[in-house]
Amino acid sequence: MKFLNELCFSAKHLLLAFIFVFSTFSSFAFLTDLRSQGYSLIPAPQETTLTGKNISVDKSWKVQTDISNNSIALKRLHEGANDLLALKFEGTGSGKIILEIVPGSISGNFNAIQTKEAYRIQIEANTVKISSNAEAGLFYGVQSLLQLLKPTPRSDFNLPEGTITDWPDLELRMIHWDTKHHQSRLETLKNYIDWSAFFKVNAIAFEIEDKYEYPRNPIIGAPGAFTTAEMHELTEYAMERNIQLVPNVQAPAHMTFVLKHEQFAHLRSDGSNYQACMCDEEAMELIFDMYQDMIDATPGVEYFFVSTDEVYYAGICEKCEDEYNDENRSQCWVDYLNRVHQWMEEKGRKVIAWVEYPLLTEHIKQLPEGLIDGIMVPNSSKEWVAEQNKTGVKQLAYSSMQGSEYLFPNFFENRYRNRLNSGRLYDASVNIDLVRANGAKPIGTFAAAWDDSGLHSETFWLGWATVTQYAWTNNKPSLEQNVADFMNTYYGYDSPYMVDIYQSLQDGARFYEDLWERRPSTERDMSYGSSYGPTPYRLSDIYLEMPNLPSVSDLSVNTNFRDKNKEKIEGATKLKPIIEELIHKLIYATNHVSRNRYNLEVYLSIASLEKYTINTVLDLAKIENYMELASDESKNSKERIAYLVEAYHLVEQIITNQREMWNSLEEVWEKSRFEKCRSVGGRDFVHIFDDVKDHFADRRLGLEYMLAPFERMEIGKWQNQLWDVINEYAQANDVQIEGFEVKRLED
Repeated sequence: MKFLNELCFSAKHLLLAFIFVFSTFSSFAFLTDLRSQGYSLIPAPQETTLTGKNISVDKSWKVQTDISNNSIALKRLHEGANDLLALKFEGTGSGKIILEIVPGSISGNFNAIQTKEAYRIQIEANTVKISSNAEAGLFYGVQSLLQLLKPTPRSDFNLPEGTITDWPDLELRMIHWDTKHHQSRLETLKNYIDWSAFFKVNAIAFEIEDKYEYPRNPIIGAPGAFTTAEMHELTEYAMERNIQLVPNVQAPAHMTFVLKHEQFAHLRSDGSNYQACMCDEEAMELIFDMYQDMIDATPGVEYFFVSTDEVYYAGICEKCEDEYNDENRSQCWVDYLNRVHQWMEEKGRKVIAWVEYPLLTEHIKQLPEGLIDGIMVPNSSKEWVAEQNKTGVKQLAYSSMQGSEYLFPNFFENRYRNRLNSGRLYDASVNIDLVRANGAKPIGTFAAAWDDSGLHSETFWLGWATVTQYAWTNNKPSLEQNVADFMNTYYGYDSPYMVDIYQSLQDGARFYEDLWERRPSTERDMSYGSSYGPTPYRLSDIYLEMPNLPSVSDLSVNTNFRDKNKEKIEGATKLKPIIEELIHKLIYATNHVSRNRYNLEVYLSIASLEKYTINTVLDLAKIENYMELASDESKNSKERIAYLVEAYHLVEQIITNQREMWNSLEEVWEKSRFEKCRSVGGRDFVHIFDDVKDHFADRRLGLEYMLAPFERMEIGKWQNQLWDVINEYAQANDVQIEGFEVKRLED
C-alpha cells in the first residue's frame, strides 16, 4: 500500500493539472467570514451568518443546561476552557452559555451520522446557545466554541456575534496511528485522542502490531505491550469523545512481528517471515486468534481494519495447490477477505481493508457488499471504481501524511527524490474531488501516517487536521487558510509565525535524507523479494564516506571529499543560517505559544539533528582543507603537524556535538513514548529483520536509526587513525607535539 502511496506523487499529474488552475485561483480569492473577522475554526463550519460585531465573554459567565453532569460536552466545556484558556466560569454575572439537546432541531438532507453530529451555535450579547440533535453534536459544538474564544488584552475573550450551523460532509473521518517501531505512553495517547476530537476526528485506526499483549498468544506482544485493561481504558476514553478506536491488525502480510518467533516459523509463506501462508489452516487460526484478541480489547467499537496491506505473495506457499500466477494470486486474496469478512460480520464488526494489489479488477464483483475500501486514491482506474460501486464496496478517500520521508513529512511543495511534488497538504486538499471525479463515492477519509521511517507522531498533527478539515467541509477554506487556522488552534491565537518553522524543518529533513551515499549492506541479508515478486535483491546501507587520510611518510593526501560532495557542501552552506534561525525561532516560540509546547520540544530536537548533520558536512570539508594544508611540503614539519592537530580537534568536536545532541533528543522523545524495543520484566525484545521490508526505523533497536548513517562512517575510528598519522610523522621528523593530549577512542 505504501508502494501505491509513493506512486501517487506522479501518477495523478494529468488530473491534478486540470484541478490546479481552479484550486490555486480559489486559494487566494477569499477568506471565510470567520477568518475575515479574526477567528479560526478548524474544520471550517458549513454555514455562518455573522453581524460583524464581537461579544465579550469572561469568567463571570455561567453555564446553563438540563443535560447530565456526566455529559462529555459539559465536562469538555469546563475542562477545555480551563486547560486551553485558563478560564473558569464562576456564574456571578449575567452572561450565560446554554447547552441543549433537542432532537430534530437541526435538519437537512442528512444521513444518520450527519444528524447525530450536527450542531448550531447562536452568539449574541450575554448569551451563547449551543444546540444539537444528539450528544455528539453538542460535543462538537463545544469544541468549536472553545476554538472561537479569542483572548483579548483585557483578560476576557471575544466571540463573533451571529449564528454558526454545522455538520460533516463525510461520516467517517479516520486518522492512523502506526506503532510498528514505537510505543507511545498511555497518557500520550489520551492526549492525542483529546486533540483528535478537537479537530472532529471520529475514528482512529490503531495499527498496533506487537504493542498489545495478545492473551491467546502472548509471545506476540512485545515486552511492556498494552494490557487488555489498558486497551479497555483507552477505548472507553475515545468512545466517550465520539471516537472509535479501530483495531488495525496486519495480516496476512507485514507479519514479521509474529512470524519472527520460532514458534510460528512453520506458518511462513515460502519460508519468508514477511507473510503467513494463506493456505495453512493453522496460520488462519492464528490470525483469527489475533483478531479476536483485538475485538476483546476494543469493546463497543463498530469497525475492524483487517489490513490486507501489500499481500505481494498470495498463494505462493508450497501448501497452496494452485499455480502461483496473477489469476490465482488475486483469487487467493479474495477468498481470504471473504472469509474474514464473514467471520467479522458474525462478531458484529464492519470490515475495512486495503482493496489493492494483487486483486484483479474482474474479481472485485466477488467482494462482499458493505466492505469498506480504505485506500481509494485518485489514480484508481474508472473501471476499478465502477466495479466497486456496482458491488456495493464503500470507500474512504486515502491521503498519506507520511510515506517514507526521514525526520519530517513533506507537507509543502518541494523536490523529493529528484522530482517535484505538490506537497502532502495540497494533495489532501484536493483528494476528495479527485476520487469523486473518478467515480468514487467516499463515505469518509483515511489520514495515514506510516511509521516506516520512525518519525515522531508529533510531526503529523497538521496533516491529520488537514485531511479531517476537507472531510468535514469539502472545498473550503483555502489550503493556506486551513494551515493558518491550524496554527491558531493548535498553538493558540497570536502564536509566532509557525509556517516558517514547518517549512524550515522540512528543508532540513530533506537535506539530511538526500545527503547519504549507498553501499551494499553489511547489516542485512538479501531481501526475499519486493512488490514486483519473490526475486531476491541486495539491500543497501546509507552513509557518507570520510575524507581520505594523509600518508604517514610525507602527509600527501588525495583530497576528493570536497569535489565529490560539492553540491552537498554548497547546500549545507546555504541551509546552515536557515536552520540556525529555525532553532532560535523554536526556542522563542516555546515561550510564546499557549498550548502544545512539547510539540515544539520535539521539533527543536529534530532541528538540532539537522544542524548537527549540516555542521558535520561542513566540518569534514574543513578537515580535508586542513589536511591539504598539511600536505604542503614548503611548510616545516611543526606547521604541518599543527594543521593535522586542528583537524583532529575538529573531529573531536563532531563527536562531542553528536553526543550532546543525541542525549537531548532521546530525553525529549521518551517523554511521550517508551524506550524503543525495551526489555520489561525479564523479557527482551526479539529483533529480527523483516525478510522484505527494510524500514529506516528498524535498522537499530533504539532511536539510533537516525544516527546509523553517522555510525557507519566510523568517525571515532577515523580519528584514531588520524592520530596514528600525526604521532608517527612527529616521531619520524623529531617534532614535539606540545600541549596536546589524545585519548584514544575505542575502534
